[in-house]
Amino acid sequence: MALININGCEINANKSLNMDEACLSIVNKINESISLYSIVDECNVCDGLLWKHLTPNSNTSLVVSTRYPLHMYYTKQNQQLCHTTFKFQEYGHYGWNFSDTEICSNIYQLVGPINSYLPLLAAFMIFTIASIVIVTTKFMIKIFKRFVSRSSIDETNDTSPLQESDPPLQPPMRITRVSTRIKSIDTFRGISILLMIFVNNGGGKYVFFNHAPWNGLTFADLVLPWFAWIMGVTIVLSLRSHIRLSISRSRIILMSFKRTLIFILLGLIINGLSDKCHDGINLSELRYPGILQLLGITYFICSTIEIISMKAQRNFQYGRFAFLQDILDAWIQWLIILALTATHLLITFLLPVPGCPSGYFGPGGYEFHKKYANCTGGAAGYIDRMIFGNHIYMKSVNNPIVGPVPPHDPEGIMNTLSAVLIVALGVQAGRILFSYYLHVYSKIIRWLSWAIVLGLIAGVLCDWSKEGTIPISKNMMTLSYVLTTSCFSFILFTVLYYLIDHLRVWNGAPFIYAGTNSIFLYMGHYFTMHAFPWAWKIIHPTHASLLAMNIWTTAIWVLIAYGLYKQGTIITV
Repeated sequence: MALININGCEINANKSLNMDEACLSIVNKINESISLYSIVDECNVCDGLLWKHLTPNSNTSLVVSTRYPLHMYYTKQNQQLCHTTFKFQEYGHYGWNFSDTEICSNIYQLVGPINSYLPLLAAFMIFTIASIVIVTTKFMIKIFKRFVSRSSIDETNDTSPLQESDPPLQPPMRITRVSTRIKSIDTFRGISILLMIFVNNGGGKYVFFNHAPWNGLTFADLVLPWFAWIMGVTIVLSLRSHIRLSISRSRIILMSFKRTLIFILLGLIINGLSDKCHDGINLSELRYPGILQLLGITYFICSTIEIISMKAQRNFQYGRFAFLQDILDAWIQWLIILALTATHLLITFLLPVPGCPSGYFGPGGYEFHKKYANCTGGAAGYIDRMIFGNHIYMKSVNNPIVGPVPPHDPEGIMNTLSAVLIVALGVQAGRILFSYYLHVYSKIIRWLSWAIVLGLIAGVLCDWSKEGTIPISKNMMTLSYVLTTSCFSFILFTVLYYLIDHLRVWNGAPFIYAGTNSIFLYMGHYFTMHAFPWAWKIIHPTHASLLAMNIWTTAIWVLIAYGLYKQGTIITV
């Protein structure tokens, strides 16, 4: 069948279309000129942008994005007609007719799209089969070794009977050291870092493996809060270990401060890699905030609060409120954390921002009919731009959804202040772990109770909608986002703890390998990003080819982590 090419869209082939694109053929049977407008449906209360002028009785074909639903309409004599929202599918070819009598038809399919999610399904099946094969093989090898061992003992007994005067040889006593390391913590951290490596390298360019445009939640938006949350859990472990070793609290604070400085330095190094040009790093535009900076500062705040306020001995004398002992023991810590959270909310809703409404959480740009075009990030964005100037995240100035906007840093000052609550909730999970150390189901009930309460509060704050009073937004690190991601953290950790540390039906592999050297993997994947053999240039990228490469990249780091794990090498800061 011959190829039919209309304005760059091939009807029965997809070679003229790139990944995440489709073709829309429009037939205009109206006897006058019309103007076609469109806007990505993710844009909240936005006016359409001029897309194409159509002359009377003409047709045209346009390339459309398939990443998000598209809202379209046309104007005739200053009248808006045929408002339609449609989610195009990759490589599909669609038709849309306009006429004086019908106004417009429904969008119909000329050539069917491909299923972009088949590579994901294939990858999942391969991993599942590989896991089954590995587990089965290990089990069979274990059974075989037991059989060989028993056969060897029986043969020895038959061929070499002991003389009556010879006492039986006793095997030497083997003293083994039982590890008290909680494997679910390393596994949780490993899931976070491997997911971070996968999405930072592209995640197959799937929408849900990339950050939400502004409001909403994707897999990529879970990575940072999960890492911060589990860091809070480890704060409790490390502090109790230091106190058992009789290390003074002032020295522990100095150790925490030193670790924070290392985090900040490593974060600046990563920012330098991202901002590097052919002539070197431009220090006048080096980004100061970053993920490691946020983690380092929140770590220092929460660890210092815990060090100063933590009791040397836990008090269990709470009478009828004994079931709240993990909270009541830490009432001072929670008072400080809630004060910091309240400060964040007061600044967000009360700080006057020139030309912007109070409590604005939006991206600016086209949103709300361009009324708040320069209000990106509200008070948080305003504070960062005033303090850091050009030293913030600049790649967000050309937003594909809301157009050109002022720069906004997702790890800025206000977002770091908000993230303190995530780490504090991780600290609370760690307190539960030690307060009810021998009571597995008491821990599980409390962790799940926290998850339910946090989830309900988050739902109320965002009005159970995407554009609520306090929307779920990673870009703004909103309170609803903090509570939602912490809710998922409690749930995931509960499942991992129950399977790994209680039932012991899983050892955490392969995630536990990455979790023991998470910072090394985090730094390493930035230094090797786009470098062979971790990655290579794909001439005609598709979701399948990019997914395969991104999985390969992540797998290499799993192998590196496995080698370090087997050698007993743990690199920490």
